[in-house]
Amino acid sequence: MRNIHTKIFSILFSVTLFGSLISCGGPGSDNSAAAILGLDIPASATKPEFLNRYSALAFESYTQAELDASNLSAAVDTFESNSAPSETDLTNLKNLWVKARASYLITEPFRFSNGPIDTDTVLECESGSECESLLNAWPLDEDAVDTYISNGNNVTNFASIYAKIGDTSLGGEADPEADKIVLTGYHPIEYILWGKDTSNTGAGNRPASYFNGTGTDGHKHRQYLKTITNRLVVHLGLIKDQWDPANTGNYRETFLDSANVNTSIGNVFQGLGSFMAGEWGGDRLTGVIGETQEEEHSCFSDTTKADFYYDAQGVLNIWTGNYSIQKGVNVSTGPGLSAILSFKQQGGIQSEIESARNLFCINLSDTESADPNFTTSCPAGSLTHRFDQAISSGDSQHGLLVNVQRLIGSTLNRDLVSAAAALGFSVVP
Repeated sequence: MRNIHTKIFSILFSVTLFGSLISCGGPGSDNSAAAILGLDIPASATKPEFLNRYSALAFESYTQAELDASNLSAAVDTFESNSAPSETDLTNLKNLWVKARASYLITEPFRFSNGPIDTDTVLECESGSECESLLNAWPLDEDAVDTYISNGNNVTNFASIYAKIGDTSLGGEADPEADKIVLTGYHPIEYILWGKDTSNTGAGNRPASYFNGTGTDGHKHRQYLKTITNRLVVHLGLIKDQWDPANTGNYRETFLDSANVNTSIGNVFQGLGSFMAGEWGGDRLTGVIGETQEEEHSCFSDTTKADFYYDAQGVLNIWTGNYSIQKGVNVSTGPGLSAILSFKQQGGIQSEIESARNLFCINLSDTESADPNFTTSCPAGSLTHRFDQAISSGDSQHGLLVNVQRLIGSTLNRDLVSAAAALGFSVVP
Protein backbone atom coordinates (compact mmCIF):
# COMPACT_ATOMS: atom_id res chain seq x y z
CA MET A 1 0.00 0.00 0.00
CA ARG A 2 2.89 2.32 0.87
CA ASN A 3 4.39 1.75 -2.59
CA ILE A 4 1.05 2.58 -4.25
CA HIS A 5 0.81 5.81 -2.23
CA THR A 6 4.37 6.65 -3.13
CA LYS A 7 3.71 6.10 -6.83
CA ILE A 8 0.48 8.14 -6.73
CA PHE A 9 2.29 10.94 -4.92
CA SER A 10 5.15 10.77 -7.40
CA ILE A 11 2.80 10.99 -10.38
CA LEU A 12 0.79 13.85 -8.84
CA PHE A 13 3.99 15.70 -7.95
CA SER A 14 5.36 15.26 -11.46
CA VAL A 15 2.14 16.43 -13.08
CA THR A 16 1.90 19.40 -10.70
CA LEU A 17 5.55 20.30 -11.21
CA PHE A 18 5.24 19.90 -14.94
CA GLY A 19 2.08 21.98 -15.05
CA SER A 20 3.51 24.72 -12.89
CA LEU A 21 6.70 24.96 -14.91
CA ILE A 22 4.99 25.12 -18.29
CA SER A 23 2.09 27.29 -17.16
CA CYS A 24 4.16 30.42 -17.68
CA GLY A 25 5.74 29.01 -20.78
CA GLY A 26 5.22 30.64 -24.13
CA PRO A 27 7.05 30.67 -27.37
CA GLY A 28 10.73 30.29 -26.78
CA SER A 29 10.33 29.79 -23.02
CA ASP A 30 12.40 27.39 -20.92
CA ASN A 31 10.88 23.95 -21.30
CA SER A 32 13.48 22.20 -19.21
CA ALA A 33 10.75 20.47 -17.13
CA ALA A 34 9.44 18.71 -20.21
CA ALA A 35 12.94 17.65 -21.12
CA ILE A 36 13.54 16.23 -17.63
CA LEU A 37 10.30 14.29 -17.72
CA GLY A 38 10.76 13.16 -21.31
CA LEU A 39 7.42 14.66 -22.30
CA ASP A 40 6.40 16.60 -25.34
CA ILE A 41 4.42 19.86 -25.45
CA PRO A 42 2.08 20.53 -28.36
CA ALA A 43 2.54 23.49 -30.66
CA SER A 44 1.17 26.66 -29.10
CA ALA A 45 0.19 28.54 -32.26
CA THR A 46 -1.43 27.83 -35.61
CA LYS A 47 0.36 28.39 -38.87
CA PRO A 48 -1.72 31.50 -39.73
CA GLU A 49 -0.97 32.94 -36.27
CA PHE A 50 2.77 32.53 -36.89
CA LEU A 51 2.55 33.99 -40.39
CA ASN A 52 0.79 37.05 -39.00
CA ARG A 53 3.55 37.47 -36.44
CA TYR A 54 6.27 36.95 -39.05
CA SER A 55 4.78 39.68 -41.25
CA ALA A 56 4.53 41.99 -38.23
CA LEU A 57 8.17 41.27 -37.37
CA ALA A 58 9.23 42.04 -40.92
CA PHE A 59 7.35 45.34 -40.86
CA GLU A 60 8.76 46.28 -37.45
CA SER A 61 12.30 45.30 -38.46
CA TYR A 62 12.32 47.29 -41.71
CA THR A 63 10.61 50.23 -40.01
CA GLN A 64 13.45 50.42 -37.47
CA ALA A 65 16.09 49.96 -40.19
CA GLU A 66 14.54 52.79 -42.19
CA LEU A 67 14.35 55.03 -39.12
CA ASP A 68 18.00 54.49 -38.18
CA ALA A 69 19.10 55.00 -41.79
CA SER A 70 17.03 58.20 -41.89
CA ASN A 71 18.86 59.49 -38.83
CA LEU A 72 22.17 58.79 -40.57
CA SER A 73 20.93 60.39 -43.78
CA ALA A 74 19.80 63.57 -42.00
CA ALA A 75 23.22 63.92 -40.37
CA VAL A 76 24.92 63.31 -43.73
CA ASP A 77 22.84 66.13 -45.24
CA THR A 78 24.17 68.51 -42.59
CA PHE A 79 27.68 67.16 -43.05
CA GLU A 80 27.48 67.67 -46.82
CA SER A 81 26.60 71.34 -46.42
CA ASN A 82 29.76 71.99 -44.36
CA SER A 83 32.90 72.65 -46.43
CA ALA A 84 35.14 71.99 -43.43
CA PRO A 85 33.62 69.21 -41.31
CA SER A 86 35.46 68.36 -38.11
CA GLU A 87 36.69 65.03 -36.77
CA THR A 88 33.78 65.16 -34.32
CA ASP A 89 31.35 65.53 -37.23
CA LEU A 90 32.87 62.51 -38.93
CA THR A 91 32.80 60.42 -35.74
CA ASN A 92 29.11 61.27 -35.38
CA LEU A 93 28.41 59.84 -38.84
CA LYS A 94 30.39 56.70 -38.05
CA ASN A 95 28.40 56.17 -34.84
CA LEU A 96 25.11 56.63 -36.70
CA TRP A 97 26.25 54.13 -39.35
CA VAL A 98 27.01 51.59 -36.60
CA LYS A 99 23.47 51.98 -35.21
CA ALA A 100 21.84 51.87 -38.63
CA ARG A 101 23.87 48.81 -39.52
CA ALA A 102 22.68 46.93 -36.43
CA SER A 103 18.98 47.35 -37.20
CA TYR A 104 19.51 46.41 -40.86
CA LEU A 105 21.40 43.24 -39.96
CA ILE A 106 18.40 42.17 -37.89
CA THR A 107 16.42 42.01 -41.16
CA GLU A 108 18.83 39.72 -43.01
CA PRO A 109 17.11 36.43 -42.07
CA PHE A 110 14.12 37.59 -44.14
CA ARG A 111 16.29 36.97 -47.22
CA PHE A 112 16.02 33.95 -49.57
CA SER A 113 12.30 33.59 -48.76
CA ASN A 114 10.87 34.78 -52.08
CA GLY A 115 9.99 38.06 -50.38
CA PRO A 116 10.48 41.73 -51.32
CA ILE A 117 14.09 42.03 -50.12
CA ASP A 118 15.62 39.93 -52.90
CA THR A 119 12.93 38.81 -55.36
CA ASP A 120 12.64 41.16 -58.31
CA THR A 121 9.26 39.74 -59.35
CA VAL A 122 7.96 41.00 -56.01
CA LEU A 123 9.82 44.32 -55.85
CA GLU A 124 12.43 46.18 -57.87
CA CYS A 125 14.15 48.91 -55.83
CA GLU A 126 15.53 50.26 -59.11
CA SER A 127 14.41 49.33 -62.59
CA GLY A 128 15.76 45.85 -63.33
CA SER A 129 17.25 45.30 -59.87
CA GLU A 130 16.10 43.56 -56.72
CA CYS A 131 16.77 45.41 -53.51
CA GLU A 132 19.33 43.44 -51.52
CA SER A 133 22.15 43.85 -54.01
CA LEU A 134 21.70 47.62 -53.85
CA LEU A 135 21.70 47.64 -50.06
CA ASN A 136 24.30 45.14 -48.97
CA ALA A 137 26.41 43.82 -51.88
CA TRP A 138 29.75 42.42 -50.72
CA PRO A 139 32.66 42.10 -51.26
CA LEU A 140 33.44 45.32 -53.09
CA ASP A 141 36.44 46.69 -54.93
CA GLU A 142 36.82 49.94 -53.02
CA ASP A 143 39.07 51.38 -55.72
CA ALA A 144 36.01 51.44 -57.99
CA VAL A 145 34.39 54.01 -55.68
CA ASP A 146 37.51 56.19 -55.79
CA THR A 147 37.77 55.87 -59.56
CA TYR A 148 34.10 56.72 -60.07
CA ILE A 149 34.47 59.93 -58.07
CA SER A 150 37.90 61.02 -59.29
CA ASN A 151 36.96 60.46 -62.95
CA GLY A 152 34.45 63.27 -62.74
CA ASN A 153 31.35 61.10 -62.85
CA ASN A 154 28.11 62.57 -61.54
CA VAL A 155 28.02 62.27 -57.76
CA THR A 156 24.70 64.02 -57.13
CA ASN A 157 22.47 61.96 -59.39
CA PHE A 158 21.69 58.44 -58.17
CA ALA A 159 20.71 57.18 -61.63
CA SER A 160 24.20 58.03 -62.90
CA ILE A 161 25.79 56.11 -60.03
CA TYR A 162 23.42 53.18 -60.49
CA ALA A 163 24.27 52.98 -64.20
CA LYS A 164 27.94 52.36 -63.40
CA ILE A 165 27.43 49.39 -61.04
CA GLY A 166 29.26 46.40 -62.46
CA ASP A 167 31.38 48.50 -64.83
CA THR A 168 34.75 46.72 -64.62
CA SER A 169 36.56 49.71 -66.14
CA LEU A 170 36.30 51.26 -62.67
CA GLY A 171 37.98 48.34 -60.91
CA GLY A 172 41.35 48.58 -59.27
CA GLU A 173 42.14 44.87 -59.15
CA ALA A 174 44.34 43.19 -61.77
CA ASP A 175 41.35 41.27 -63.10
CA PRO A 176 38.30 43.32 -62.07
CA GLU A 177 35.11 41.38 -61.37
CA ALA A 178 31.75 42.94 -62.21
CA ASP A 179 30.18 41.62 -58.97
CA LYS A 180 32.69 43.64 -56.94
CA ILE A 181 31.96 46.96 -58.65
CA VAL A 182 29.58 48.02 -55.90
CA LEU A 183 28.70 51.71 -55.66
CA THR A 184 25.60 51.77 -53.43
CA GLY A 185 24.51 50.56 -50.03
CA TYR A 186 25.95 50.12 -46.56
CA HIS A 187 29.49 49.07 -47.57
CA PRO A 188 30.33 51.95 -49.95
CA ILE A 189 29.04 54.30 -47.22
CA GLU A 190 31.25 52.46 -44.74
CA TYR A 191 34.24 52.82 -47.05
CA ILE A 192 33.68 56.55 -47.56
CA LEU A 193 33.48 57.08 -43.79
CA TRP A 194 36.40 54.88 -42.67
CA GLY A 195 38.64 54.34 -45.70
CA LYS A 196 40.84 51.30 -46.24
CA ASP A 197 41.88 49.35 -43.18
CA THR A 198 45.63 48.83 -43.40
CA SER A 199 46.16 48.41 -39.66
CA ASN A 200 46.59 45.30 -37.50
CA THR A 201 45.31 47.13 -34.45
CA GLY A 202 42.52 49.36 -35.69
CA ALA A 203 39.96 50.14 -38.37
CA GLY A 204 40.29 52.43 -41.39
CA ASN A 205 41.47 55.87 -40.39
CA ARG A 206 39.83 58.32 -42.81
CA PRO A 207 40.59 61.92 -41.75
CA ALA A 208 37.92 64.62 -41.82
CA SER A 209 40.13 66.56 -44.24
CA TYR A 210 39.15 63.99 -46.91
CA PHE A 211 35.84 65.86 -47.11
CA ASN A 212 37.13 69.45 -47.15
CA GLY A 213 36.55 72.17 -49.70
CA THR A 214 34.11 73.55 -52.24
CA GLY A 215 34.42 72.38 -55.84
CA THR A 216 37.13 69.97 -54.73
CA ASP A 217 37.41 66.20 -54.53
CA GLY A 218 36.49 66.60 -50.87
CA HIS A 219 33.24 68.25 -51.96
CA LYS A 220 32.56 65.33 -54.34
CA HIS A 221 33.16 62.86 -51.52
CA ARG A 222 30.50 64.62 -49.42
CA GLN A 223 28.07 64.77 -52.33
CA TYR A 224 28.52 61.11 -53.24
CA LEU A 225 28.03 60.12 -49.59
CA LYS A 226 24.83 62.18 -49.46
CA THR A 227 23.42 60.74 -52.70
CA ILE A 228 23.87 57.07 -51.84
CA THR A 229 22.81 57.49 -48.20
CA ASN A 230 19.61 59.30 -49.16
CA ARG A 231 18.81 56.49 -51.61
CA LEU A 232 19.49 53.82 -48.99
CA VAL A 233 16.56 55.23 -47.02
CA VAL A 234 14.30 55.16 -50.09
CA HIS A 235 15.11 51.51 -50.77
CA LEU A 236 14.42 50.47 -47.18
CA GLY A 237 11.12 52.33 -47.30
CA LEU A 238 10.06 50.44 -50.43
CA ILE A 239 10.67 47.10 -48.71
CA LYS A 240 8.90 48.23 -45.54
CA ASP A 241 5.85 49.22 -47.61
CA GLN A 242 5.53 45.66 -48.87
CA TRP A 243 5.01 44.52 -45.26
CA ASP A 244 2.86 47.46 -44.13
CA PRO A 245 -0.52 46.26 -42.79
CA ALA A 246 -2.02 49.64 -43.73
CA ASN A 247 -1.32 49.05 -47.42
CA THR A 248 -3.37 46.98 -49.84
CA GLY A 249 -2.15 44.94 -52.77
CA ASN A 250 1.29 44.49 -51.27
CA TYR A 251 3.36 41.35 -50.68
CA ARG A 252 1.98 40.98 -47.15
CA GLU A 253 -1.48 40.25 -48.54
CA THR A 254 -0.16 37.44 -50.74
CA PHE A 255 1.97 36.08 -47.91
CA LEU A 256 -1.01 35.90 -45.53
CA ASP A 257 -3.57 34.67 -48.04
CA SER A 258 -5.23 31.57 -46.59
CA ALA A 259 -4.59 29.72 -49.85
CA ASN A 260 -0.84 30.30 -49.45
CA VAL A 261 -0.30 29.18 -45.85
CA ASN A 262 1.89 26.18 -46.61
CA THR A 263 3.75 27.98 -49.38
CA SER A 264 4.56 30.86 -47.03
CA ILE A 265 5.67 28.54 -44.22
CA GLY A 266 7.85 26.60 -46.67
CA ASN A 267 9.42 29.83 -47.89
CA VAL A 268 10.26 30.86 -44.33
CA PHE A 269 11.99 27.54 -43.60
CA GLN A 270 13.82 27.61 -46.94
CA GLY A 271 14.91 31.21 -46.42
CA LEU A 272 16.38 30.49 -43.00
CA GLY A 273 18.11 27.35 -44.26
CA SER A 274 19.68 29.18 -47.20
CA PHE A 275 20.72 32.06 -44.98
CA MET A 276 22.38 29.76 -42.43
CA ALA A 277 24.20 27.52 -44.88
CA GLY A 278 24.98 30.02 -47.64
CA GLU A 279 25.52 33.35 -45.90
CA TRP A 280 25.65 33.55 -42.13
CA GLY A 281 27.56 30.29 -41.67
CA GLY A 282 28.85 30.14 -45.26
CA ASP A 283 30.28 33.01 -47.32
CA ARG A 284 30.65 35.27 -44.29
CA LEU A 285 33.06 32.80 -42.71
CA THR A 286 35.11 31.77 -45.73
CA GLY A 287 37.89 33.96 -44.37
CA VAL A 288 38.41 31.40 -41.62
CA ILE A 289 39.75 29.10 -44.33
CA GLY A 290 41.47 31.70 -46.52
CA GLU A 291 42.90 33.61 -43.53
CA THR A 292 43.21 36.82 -45.55
CA GLN A 293 43.06 39.62 -43.00
CA GLU A 294 40.46 41.76 -44.73
CA GLU A 295 38.25 38.89 -45.87
CA GLU A 296 35.54 40.10 -43.53
CA HIS A 297 32.10 41.54 -44.14
CA SER A 298 32.60 44.99 -42.63
CA CYS A 299 36.33 45.30 -43.29
CA PHE A 300 36.65 49.11 -43.27
CA SER A 301 35.06 49.73 -39.87
CA ASP A 302 36.20 46.45 -38.23
CA THR A 303 32.62 45.86 -37.05
CA THR A 304 32.25 42.35 -38.48
CA LYS A 305 31.58 40.83 -35.06
CA ALA A 306 28.39 42.91 -34.99
CA ASP A 307 27.40 41.44 -38.36
CA PHE A 308 27.41 37.95 -36.88
CA TYR A 309 25.78 39.03 -33.62
CA TYR A 310 22.81 40.76 -35.25
CA ASP A 311 22.33 38.11 -37.93
CA ALA A 312 21.95 35.66 -35.05
CA GLN A 313 19.57 38.01 -33.26
CA GLY A 314 17.46 38.32 -36.39
CA VAL A 315 17.19 34.53 -36.69
CA LEU A 316 16.35 34.36 -32.98
CA ASN A 317 13.62 36.98 -33.44
CA ILE A 318 11.91 34.86 -36.10
CA TRP A 319 12.31 31.72 -34.03
CA THR A 320 10.92 33.16 -30.77
CA GLY A 321 8.57 35.77 -32.22
CA ASN A 322 10.17 38.49 -30.09
CA TYR A 323 11.54 41.67 -31.67
CA SER A 324 14.80 42.52 -29.98
CA ILE A 325 17.91 44.49 -30.87
CA GLN A 326 19.40 45.04 -27.42
CA LYS A 327 20.07 41.72 -25.74
CA GLY A 328 17.32 40.77 -23.28
CA VAL A 329 15.02 43.67 -24.22
CA ASN A 330 11.94 42.54 -26.13
CA VAL A 331 10.27 45.46 -27.87
CA SER A 332 7.32 43.30 -28.96
CA THR A 333 6.34 39.64 -28.69
CA GLY A 334 4.22 37.04 -30.48
CA PRO A 335 4.28 33.44 -31.69
CA GLY A 336 7.49 32.68 -33.53
CA LEU A 337 8.37 29.79 -35.80
CA SER A 338 9.05 27.61 -32.75
CA ALA A 339 5.41 28.01 -31.70
CA ILE A 340 4.10 25.89 -34.57
CA LEU A 341 6.37 23.03 -33.53
CA SER A 342 6.00 20.74 -30.55
CA PHE A 343 8.66 20.94 -27.86
CA LYS A 344 10.46 17.86 -29.14
CA GLN A 345 10.27 19.05 -32.73
CA GLN A 346 12.05 22.27 -31.75
CA GLY A 347 15.17 20.35 -30.69
CA GLY A 348 18.08 22.49 -29.54
CA ILE A 349 17.63 25.23 -32.12
CA GLN A 350 17.06 28.12 -29.71
CA SER A 351 20.12 27.38 -27.59
CA GLU A 352 22.20 26.91 -30.74
CA ILE A 353 21.14 30.32 -32.10
CA GLU A 354 21.89 31.94 -28.74
CA SER A 355 25.30 30.25 -28.57
CA ALA A 356 26.15 31.52 -32.06
CA ARG A 357 25.07 35.05 -31.08
CA ASN A 358 26.80 35.12 -27.70
CA LEU A 359 30.15 34.06 -29.14
CA PHE A 360 30.61 37.53 -30.62
CA CYS A 361 31.40 40.16 -28.00
CA ILE A 362 30.97 43.71 -29.30
CA ASN A 363 33.77 45.34 -27.35
CA LEU A 364 35.87 47.46 -29.73
CA SER A 365 35.91 50.88 -28.11
CA ASP A 366 37.50 52.58 -31.12
CA THR A 367 34.70 51.70 -33.53
CA GLU A 368 31.75 49.97 -31.79
CA SER A 369 31.05 52.18 -28.76
CA ALA A 370 27.74 53.38 -30.29
CA ASP A 371 26.52 49.85 -30.89
CA PRO A 372 23.35 48.97 -28.92
CA ASN A 373 25.15 45.97 -27.40
CA PHE A 374 28.60 47.48 -26.82
CA THR A 375 30.22 46.17 -23.64
CA THR A 376 33.62 46.22 -22.01
CA SER A 377 32.80 43.08 -20.03
CA CYS A 378 32.81 40.05 -22.30
CA PRO A 379 31.56 36.60 -21.22
CA ALA A 380 34.18 33.90 -20.80
CA GLY A 381 34.75 31.99 -24.01
CA SER A 382 33.51 34.78 -26.28
CA LEU A 383 35.44 36.33 -29.15
CA THR A 384 37.13 39.43 -27.74
CA HIS A 385 39.81 39.87 -30.42
CA ARG A 386 39.24 41.83 -33.62
CA PHE A 387 37.70 39.65 -36.32
CA ASP A 388 40.47 40.51 -38.80
CA GLN A 389 43.00 39.15 -36.31
CA ALA A 390 41.09 36.06 -35.15
CA ILE A 391 40.69 35.08 -38.78
CA SER A 392 44.34 34.02 -38.76
CA SER A 393 45.16 30.52 -37.51
CA GLY A 394 48.02 32.12 -35.59
CA ASP A 395 45.56 33.95 -33.34
CA SER A 396 44.69 32.28 -30.04
CA GLN A 397 40.93 32.76 -30.66
CA HIS A 398 40.89 31.42 -34.23
CA GLY A 399 39.39 28.14 -33.03
CA LEU A 400 36.26 29.98 -31.85
CA LEU A 401 35.51 30.99 -35.44
CA VAL A 402 36.11 27.44 -36.69
CA ASN A 403 33.69 26.14 -34.08
CA VAL A 404 30.97 28.69 -34.82
CA GLN A 405 31.21 27.91 -38.52
CA ARG A 406 30.41 24.27 -37.70
CA LEU A 407 27.65 25.31 -35.32
CA ILE A 408 25.83 27.55 -37.81
CA GLY A 409 26.59 25.90 -41.13
CA SER A 410 26.23 22.31 -39.97
CA THR A 411 24.56 21.70 -36.60
CA LEU A 412 22.00 24.52 -36.62
CA ASN A 413 21.19 24.11 -40.27
CA ARG A 414 20.77 20.34 -39.82
CA ASP A 415 18.38 20.85 -36.91
CA LEU A 416 16.35 23.41 -38.85
CA VAL A 417 16.01 20.95 -41.73
CA SER A 418 14.78 18.32 -39.24
CA ALA A 419 12.27 20.73 -37.71
CA ALA A 420 10.93 21.60 -41.14
CA ALA A 421 10.66 17.92 -42.05
CA ALA A 422 8.64 17.28 -38.90
CA LEU A 423 5.95 19.55 -40.36
CA GLY A 424 6.25 18.11 -43.84
CA PHE A 425 8.46 20.80 -45.37
CA SER A 426 11.77 20.26 -47.13
CA VAL A 427 14.73 22.65 -47.02
CA VAL A 428 17.44 22.59 -49.64
CA PRO A 429 20.59 24.17 -48.14
